[in-house]
Amino acid sequence: MESICIKAKNREEWLNYRQNGIGSSEVSTILGLNPWETPYQLWRRKKGLDAPKTENEAMIMGRLLEDAVAQRWSIATGRELIKSSSGDWLYYRKDKEFMRASPDRIYWETGKPKNIYNKSVLECKTTQKQIDADDLPKHWFVQVQWLMYVIGLNKGSLAWISMGRDFGYKDIAFVPDFAEWMSEETERFWVDNIIGNVEPAVTNVQDVLLKYNRHTDGKIIEVTEDIAQTCAQLKEVREQISALESTKEDLEAKIKLGFGDAEAISYQGQTLATWKAAKDSTKFDSKAFCTEHPDMAVQYTKTQQGTRRFLLR
Repeated sequence: MESICIKAKNREEWLNYRQNGIGSSEVSTILGLNPWETPYQLWRRKKGLDAPKTENEAMIMGRLLEDAVAQRWSIATGRELIKSSSGDWLYYRKDKEFMRASPDRIYWETGKPKNIYNKSVLECKTTQKQIDADDLPKHWFVQVQWLMYVIGLNKGSLAWISMGRDFGYKDIAFVPDFAEWMSEETERFWVDNIIGNVEPAVTNVQDVLLKYNRHTDGKIIEVTEDIAQTCAQLKEVREQISALESTKEDLEAKIKLGFGDAEAISYQGQTLATWKAAKDSTKFDSKAFCTEHPDMAVQYTKTQQGTRRFLLR
């Protein structure tokens, strides 16, 4: 397999290249292994129904700290990073151009000739979670496998910094059978869902709200026995929570009787609870404003679409 490598003129061009194909960070979504996105949500973005993702602060910092992670990895492993591999590069498979990948870094295999056969890929991560090298996040593993598959490499490495101080890395070998499964599922998504315009199934509540953000008046759906039993189970759980809430309120009231005007209560020198007044705050009196300035109130009032409200009967 041969891959094509291109260097984007700027980040906007690089983002456009990514939009017109499937990148390494999107494959885990297609496989149902991404905890942050579903296939339906990815499909909507690719079809232009929803706006492209915008970088949040965590994403921006992750991009800026990418070089720090790569350098720390190089120190830990003694491997040589290819300096020119940093930047907005994009690879795609010559046989399937929609399969695309943008590696964080490429490095030389230690002790081997510096040629195309002895290059490997490095993926850099920053996270606030503790990472177990023997139990990597599934979407991270998928990302490295996809990078190797698209570029045509047999080895890779994943490096991370947790909570700004804990460094770790794990070398990852290419798994052909897994890569073949990734390829088949990704091609099916591209051909059927993107090209063929077939909507993926909704799989969580966010999907439902994206597709049906309003109800249809008077429409009633006959559901399966499983959902009916789930409704009954939820009703029981709510009744249990209600009973516990009532008990909680009674216990809190009994404890508060012991405070008087004290800010805390203690027993044998150990503080048990506090009960302090919050600081005074100011609040805009919208009702008075509307009464005294009705014209201005209308000018600055806008209609906001109501959200769907779930009620268990």
